[in-house]
Amino acid sequence: MKHDRLCAIGHNFADSMASGLGFVIGHYPIDVFGEAASSPEALIEVDFLNGRVVRGKPSGNLEVAVALFAKALPEFCESNGAQAADFKALSATFDTTPLGRRVLLLVTDQSGRSSTTEYRGVPLKRLQVLDRLGRIRKKPRQVGGPIQ
Repeated sequence: MKHDRLCAIGHNFADSMASGLGFVIGHYPIDVFGEAASSPEALIEVDFLNGRVVRGKPSGNLEVAVALFAKALPEFCESNGAQAADFKALSATFDTTPLGRRVLLLVTDQSGRSSTTEYRGVPLKRLQVLDRLGRIRKKPRQVGGPIQ
């Protein structure tokens, strides 16, 4: 499976949680950004493959939602032409900054290729930057570990 395709699947999956409606798992209202803002670390990091929150202090409702997201991942991947086993890691860090809501999506495929993509707002949109010729382009993915 191509890495870019896995990134697109991860984006759509994280966007469902960020929207607050959780349509991937049925209609399941959650406020992941509100919980991130009130968490001691000021963020919530979700491991979608294992269905748990790895950083931040989630409510019981969010913990249940994260577990349901992990359970729904195989079917979601299949409907998008992939398998959950194509991912070695799939996690999203939700936080709120002075510039608004932000999600850092980490995708690692089975061949070991890893990338982190930064999204803002709801729905999640990739940041745009000026390239060296002054054209507007999507901000490139960071290859490797997470963005700080």
